[in-house]
Amino acid sequence: MNMKTRVKAWGLALGLLAIVTCSAQAVTTNPARLNIEVTITQNLSVLVNEFASSTQTVPWNAANPNDRLVSPSSATVRNDSGAQTERWQLSTNLNSIPASGADQWTVSTDSSAVGAEQFALQAVFGSSNTLANGCPAFNSADWDLAAASEVTTGLQTYTNALFADPNLTEAGGTPNPDVAGNGRMTAGSKRALCWRVIAPASTVATAAQTIQVVVTALAP
Repeated sequence: MNMKTRVKAWGLALGLLAIVTCSAQAVTTNPARLNIEVTITQNLSVLVNEFASSTQTVPWNAANPNDRLVSPSSATVRNDSGAQTERWQLSTNLNSIPASGADQWTVSTDSSAVGAEQFALQAVFGSSNTLANGCPAFNSADWDLAAASEVTTGLQTYTNALFADPNLTEAGGTPNPDVAGNGRMTAGSKRALCWRVIAPASTVATAAQTIQVVVTALAP
C-alpha cells in the first residue's frame, strides 16, 4: 500500500470514529426513574363480637325432636386486619363439643333430614345495622333461601349468592360483601351474622353441646 492510499485509509477510519463518537454522545435519557417496590406482609384477621371466640347460648327442650333453634341476637363479624382486604369462609366441625362426657352430635348436610345424634347448621350475613334481635325467626322463609345453605365441614366462601340474606338490609345497609362478585371485604368492614340449628331427631346426650360457626379469613 503506497503512502497516498494509507493516508486515505487513515482518514476514512478517523471519519468513522468521529461519527461513532458523535452518535454515542447524542444518546440521552430524560426522564429517568426510581422504582419504589413495596413488599406486603399479609395480615388476614377476623373477629366475632370483637373476640377470637364468642359464645351464644340457646336452650333446647328435648321433648321437641328436630326443633329449630335460632340466634338469640345477631353476632358481629369484622375484618380487623388493619389494612388487608380479605374474603370470609364459613364452616363447622364434624362433631359438636360436649361440655362433659363423650356423647356428641355429628353434622348433617341436609337440614330437612336430621337424624338421631345429628344436627344441621345454617347461617346468613346481614347488614351491619341489623338490630340485636333482628335475625330471622326460626320459621322464617329466609332459611328456605338458597343463600341460607347448610354450613358444613368444607370451607364455603361468602358471596352475594351464598350466606347473604337479601332481607337483612336494616337502615339501608347491605348483606352482601363489599365487592360484588368476588366476596371481598375491605379492612374494618363488618356484617351481622345469624344462625339456625336443627336439633337431633333423638339423642342420648344430656350435657350441653357446643356447635361452632367458624369464620375463616381468606386472601382476596
